[in-house]
This record gives sequence, structure tokens and C-alpha cells, in this order.
Amino acid sequence: MASGSILRKLKPSQVVEMTKSFMEFDTNDNGSITAEEMKECLHRSNVAYKDAEVNAVISNMDSNQDGTVSYEEYMKFMAAMNSEQSNQNLPRQSSKANQPSKKN
Repeated sequence: MASGSILRKLKPSQVVEMTKSFMEFDTNDNGSITAEEMKECLHRSNVAYKDAEVNAVISNMDSNQDGTVSYEEYMKFMAAMNSEQSNQNLPRQSSKANQPSKKN
């Protein structure tokens, strides 16, 4: 999944926000998130979801496939998502700069 280097690229404010969101999902305060906890949190927030979608998200986050998402798994997943999003928002080089000039 993601390496520690991705986590080091996060701003302190991002770490705080991600930690807060993890704590919101971890309703029983045991240090991990289950699909049921995520569904409960989404329900409380009036967010519509499909069971299959939540289960898929948990499965993608759960790198050791033990059925729960630890804080470390959550942070690595979220950091990777953040990094992916940042890369998509980077300005692209002009395609003209990479094309040979036309001769008349």
C-alpha cells in the first residue's frame, strides 16, 4: 500500500483532520474501524451509502485483511488518496512545448 514517505508529505493540519475523522469512525474507541462502525457514522451524518460500497472501502483500506482498519492503515490509505488527488491537480505541461515546430 502506501509507504511512510507518503505520510511525511502530509501537513500537520491534514494529520489532525485525518485523525479526527478516524476517531469519528472508531465509535467504540478500540483503535480500529469496522464496516459496521463506518456505516453507523455515515448514518448519523445522514450520508446515503450502499453496504457493498462501505465493505469495498473497508477492504481497500484493510491492508492486512483482518477485517478491521487500524489507525495506521487508515492514515496510509488517506495519505495515498491525498497524494493521488494532489497529483491530479498539478498543472500539466503544455502539449505544444513537447511538439516539434511546424515548417511552412
